[in-house]
Amino acid sequence: MADPIVAKEVQRKLFHSLMICVALVNAVGLALFGIPHGVLLSVGFTGITLVFFLGIEITRIRVYGYFPFKRILARVMRPRERTRLGASVYFAVGTMITFVSLYLLSNTFLSFFDITAIWMLSGWLAVGAVMVAAIGDGMAAIIGIRFGKHRIRGNRTLEGALAGFIFGFLAFLPLWFLLNIPLIYGLIAAIVLFIVDLSAPPLDDNLLNPIAIGLALAFFETIFVVLLVGGVG
Repeated sequence: MADPIVAKEVQRKLFHSLMICVALVNAVGLALFGIPHGVLLSVGFTGITLVFFLGIEITRIRVYGYFPFKRILARVMRPRERTRLGASVYFAVGTMITFVSLYLLSNTFLSFFDITAIWMLSGWLAVGAVMVAAIGDGMAAIIGIRFGKHRIRGNRTLEGALAGFIFGFLAFLPLWFLLNIPLIYGLIAAIVLFIVDLSAPPLDDNLLNPIAIGLALAFFETIFVVLLVGGVG
Protein backbone atom coordinates (compact mmCIF):
# COMPACT_ATOMS: atom_id res chain seq x y z
CA MET A 1 0.00 0.00 0.00
CA ALA A 2 1.38 3.40 -0.97
CA ASP A 3 2.51 5.79 1.73
CA PRO A 4 -0.27 8.46 1.93
CA ILE A 5 2.28 11.22 2.55
CA VAL A 6 4.28 10.22 -0.51
CA ALA A 7 1.10 9.83 -2.58
CA LYS A 8 -0.04 13.33 -1.60
CA GLU A 9 3.36 14.81 -2.45
CA VAL A 10 3.34 13.08 -5.83
CA GLN A 11 -0.14 14.49 -6.55
CA ARG A 12 1.03 17.92 -5.41
CA LYS A 13 4.08 17.90 -7.65
CA LEU A 14 2.06 16.61 -10.60
CA PHE A 15 -0.27 19.57 -10.09
CA HIS A 16 2.65 21.98 -9.90
CA SER A 17 4.29 20.33 -12.90
CA LEU A 18 1.70 22.14 -15.01
CA MET A 19 4.24 24.96 -14.89
CA ILE A 20 6.45 22.81 -17.11
CA CYS A 21 3.87 23.55 -19.80
CA VAL A 22 4.90 27.22 -19.54
CA ALA A 23 8.48 26.28 -20.42
CA LEU A 24 7.32 24.02 -23.26
CA VAL A 25 5.07 26.68 -24.78
CA ASN A 26 7.90 29.19 -24.46
CA ALA A 27 10.23 26.72 -26.18
CA VAL A 28 7.80 26.35 -29.08
CA GLY A 29 7.54 30.12 -29.38
CA LEU A 30 11.30 30.52 -29.45
CA ALA A 31 11.66 27.76 -32.04
CA LEU A 32 9.02 29.25 -34.33
CA PHE A 33 9.70 32.98 -34.01
CA GLY A 34 13.31 33.33 -32.82
CA ILE A 35 14.77 36.65 -31.69
CA PRO A 36 13.22 38.93 -30.51
CA HIS A 37 9.61 37.90 -31.19
CA GLY A 38 9.94 34.46 -29.62
CA VAL A 39 11.33 35.94 -26.40
CA LEU A 40 8.62 38.60 -26.27
CA LEU A 41 6.00 35.92 -26.86
CA SER A 42 7.46 33.90 -23.98
CA VAL A 43 7.34 36.89 -21.66
CA GLY A 44 3.78 37.67 -22.70
CA PHE A 45 2.60 34.08 -22.26
CA THR A 46 4.28 33.83 -18.87
CA GLY A 47 2.63 37.10 -17.86
CA ILE A 48 -0.79 35.78 -18.83
CA THR A 49 -0.09 32.60 -16.87
CA LEU A 50 0.95 34.67 -13.85
CA VAL A 51 -2.24 36.75 -13.97
CA PHE A 52 -4.33 33.57 -14.30
CA PHE A 53 -2.72 31.84 -11.32
CA LEU A 54 -2.73 35.02 -9.25
CA GLY A 55 -6.45 35.44 -9.89
CA ILE A 56 -7.13 31.87 -8.83
CA GLU A 57 -5.04 32.22 -5.69
CA ILE A 58 -6.59 35.52 -4.61
CA THR A 59 -10.05 34.02 -5.11
CA ARG A 60 -9.08 30.95 -3.10
CA ILE A 61 -7.69 32.98 -0.19
CA ARG A 62 -10.30 35.75 -0.10
CA VAL A 63 -13.53 33.91 -0.96
CA TYR A 64 -12.72 30.28 -0.26
CA GLY A 65 -16.36 29.39 0.18
CA TYR A 66 -17.03 30.13 -3.49
CA PHE A 67 -13.83 28.56 -4.79
CA PRO A 68 -14.76 25.74 -7.21
CA PHE A 69 -11.64 23.58 -6.80
CA LYS A 70 -11.56 23.05 -3.03
CA ARG A 71 -11.45 19.25 -3.23
CA ILE A 72 -8.54 19.23 -5.66
CA LEU A 73 -6.51 21.72 -3.64
CA ALA A 74 -7.25 19.87 -0.39
CA ARG A 75 -5.40 16.90 -1.88
CA VAL A 76 -2.34 18.75 -3.12
CA MET A 77 -1.76 21.72 -0.81
CA ARG A 78 0.26 21.67 2.37
CA PRO A 79 -1.42 23.13 5.49
CA ARG A 80 0.85 26.19 5.54
CA GLU A 81 -0.14 27.00 1.95
CA ARG A 82 -3.85 27.35 2.70
CA THR A 83 -3.60 31.04 3.59
CA ARG A 84 -0.71 32.09 1.32
CA LEU A 85 -0.07 32.27 -2.39
CA GLY A 86 0.56 28.89 -3.97
CA ALA A 87 3.77 27.66 -5.58
CA SER A 88 2.41 28.27 -9.09
CA VAL A 89 2.40 32.04 -8.54
CA TYR A 90 5.97 32.09 -7.25
CA PHE A 91 7.13 29.87 -10.09
CA ALA A 92 5.43 32.08 -12.68
CA VAL A 93 7.11 35.15 -11.17
CA GLY A 94 10.45 33.36 -11.17
CA THR A 95 9.97 32.35 -14.80
CA MET A 96 9.07 35.90 -15.81
CA ILE A 97 12.09 37.39 -14.03
CA THR A 98 14.38 34.78 -15.59
CA PHE A 99 13.26 35.48 -19.16
CA VAL A 100 13.27 39.26 -18.78
CA SER A 101 16.56 39.54 -16.89
CA LEU A 102 18.52 37.24 -19.20
CA TYR A 103 17.19 38.89 -22.34
CA LEU A 104 17.82 42.42 -21.06
CA LEU A 105 21.25 41.46 -19.75
CA SER A 106 22.30 40.08 -23.12
CA ASN A 107 20.56 42.71 -25.24
CA THR A 108 21.72 45.77 -23.30
CA PHE A 109 24.65 45.31 -20.91
CA LEU A 110 26.57 42.66 -22.87
CA SER A 111 25.85 44.26 -26.23
CA PHE A 112 27.46 47.46 -24.90
CA PHE A 113 30.72 45.49 -24.73
CA ASP A 114 30.06 43.80 -28.09
CA ILE A 115 29.57 40.43 -26.42
CA THR A 116 27.18 38.12 -28.25
CA ALA A 117 25.83 35.48 -25.85
CA ILE A 118 23.46 33.76 -28.27
CA TRP A 119 21.90 31.18 -25.95
CA MET A 120 21.10 33.85 -23.40
CA LEU A 121 19.80 36.33 -25.98
CA SER A 122 17.65 33.75 -27.74
CA GLY A 123 15.91 32.74 -24.52
CA TRP A 124 16.99 29.10 -24.53
CA LEU A 125 18.97 29.42 -21.32
CA ALA A 126 15.81 30.73 -19.64
CA VAL A 127 13.86 27.73 -20.93
CA GLY A 128 16.58 25.42 -19.64
CA ALA A 129 16.56 27.09 -16.23
CA VAL A 130 12.79 26.71 -15.93
CA MET A 131 12.83 23.06 -17.00
CA VAL A 132 15.65 22.16 -14.60
CA ALA A 133 13.95 24.01 -11.74
CA ALA A 134 10.52 22.50 -12.33
CA ILE A 135 11.53 18.88 -12.88
CA GLY A 136 14.51 18.82 -10.53
CA ASP A 137 12.68 20.43 -7.61
CA GLY A 138 9.65 18.20 -8.09
CA MET A 139 11.67 15.00 -8.05
CA ALA A 140 13.75 16.25 -5.12
CA ALA A 141 10.61 16.58 -3.02
CA ILE A 142 9.18 13.19 -4.03
CA ILE A 143 12.42 11.22 -3.60
CA GLY A 144 13.29 13.10 -0.42
CA ILE A 145 9.99 12.22 1.26
CA ARG A 146 10.04 8.61 0.12
CA PHE A 147 13.71 7.72 0.57
CA GLY A 148 15.26 10.58 2.55
CA LYS A 149 17.31 9.41 5.51
CA HIS A 150 19.83 12.19 6.04
CA ARG A 151 17.98 15.36 6.98
CA ILE A 152 19.70 18.65 6.18
CA ARG A 153 17.38 21.41 7.34
CA GLY A 154 13.63 21.41 7.85
CA ASN A 155 12.18 18.84 5.49
CA ARG A 156 15.20 18.89 3.13
CA THR A 157 17.22 15.69 2.79
CA LEU A 158 20.50 14.81 1.11
CA GLU A 159 18.76 12.11 -0.93
CA GLY A 160 16.21 14.62 -2.18
CA ALA A 161 18.90 17.12 -3.13
CA LEU A 162 20.81 14.44 -5.04
CA ALA A 163 17.61 13.42 -6.85
CA GLY A 164 17.05 17.06 -7.79
CA PHE A 165 20.59 17.22 -9.19
CA ILE A 166 20.17 14.06 -11.28
CA PHE A 167 16.72 14.77 -12.66
CA GLY A 168 17.54 18.45 -13.16
CA PHE A 169 20.47 17.45 -15.34
CA LEU A 170 18.28 14.99 -17.26
CA ALA A 171 15.75 17.78 -17.84
CA PHE A 172 18.43 19.72 -19.71
CA LEU A 173 19.26 16.89 -22.12
CA PRO A 174 16.61 17.83 -24.75
CA LEU A 175 18.32 21.21 -25.20
CA TRP A 176 21.62 19.44 -25.77
CA PHE A 177 20.07 16.92 -28.16
CA LEU A 178 17.94 19.34 -30.18
CA LEU A 179 19.98 22.56 -30.02
CA ASN A 180 23.52 21.37 -29.32
CA ILE A 181 23.77 23.47 -26.16
CA PRO A 182 26.85 21.98 -24.41
CA LEU A 183 26.09 19.61 -21.54
CA ILE A 184 28.27 21.72 -19.25
CA TYR A 185 25.33 24.15 -19.09
CA GLY A 186 23.07 21.38 -17.84
CA LEU A 187 25.65 20.35 -15.27
CA ILE A 188 25.95 23.92 -13.98
CA ALA A 189 22.15 24.23 -13.79
CA ALA A 190 21.91 20.98 -11.80
CA ILE A 191 24.72 22.06 -9.45
CA VAL A 192 23.00 25.38 -8.72
CA LEU A 193 19.73 23.55 -7.99
CA PHE A 194 21.62 21.20 -5.67
CA ILE A 195 23.28 24.10 -3.79
CA VAL A 196 20.00 25.98 -3.37
CA ASP A 197 18.30 22.82 -2.13
CA LEU A 198 21.07 22.16 0.39
CA SER A 199 21.20 25.74 1.65
CA ALA A 200 17.41 25.95 2.16
CA PRO A 201 17.22 29.78 1.77
CA PRO A 202 14.29 31.72 3.29
CA LEU A 203 12.92 32.68 -0.14
CA ASP A 204 10.40 30.34 -1.76
CA ASP A 205 12.42 27.93 -3.88
CA ASN A 206 9.81 28.03 -6.65
CA LEU A 207 10.75 31.70 -7.05
CA LEU A 208 14.46 31.38 -6.38
CA ASN A 209 15.39 28.26 -8.39
CA PRO A 210 14.71 29.47 -11.96
CA ILE A 211 16.26 32.88 -11.25
CA ALA A 212 19.41 31.46 -9.62
CA ILE A 213 19.87 28.84 -12.35
CA GLY A 214 19.23 31.32 -15.15
CA LEU A 215 21.72 33.87 -13.82
CA ALA A 216 24.35 31.17 -13.26
CA LEU A 217 23.96 29.98 -16.85
CA ALA A 218 24.12 33.57 -18.09
CA PHE A 219 27.32 34.20 -16.14
CA PHE A 220 28.88 31.01 -17.49
CA GLU A 221 27.96 31.80 -21.09
CA THR A 222 29.46 35.28 -20.76
CA ILE A 223 32.74 33.84 -19.45
CA PHE A 224 32.65 31.10 -22.08
CA VAL A 225 32.17 33.59 -24.94
CA VAL A 226 34.79 36.02 -23.72
CA LEU A 227 37.52 33.54 -22.84
CA LEU A 228 37.06 30.70 -25.29
CA VAL A 229 35.20 32.05 -28.29
CA GLY A 230 36.49 35.61 -28.35
CA GLY A 231 33.10 37.31 -28.42
CA VAL A 232 34.42 40.78 -27.62
CA GLY A 233 34.99 43.36 -30.31
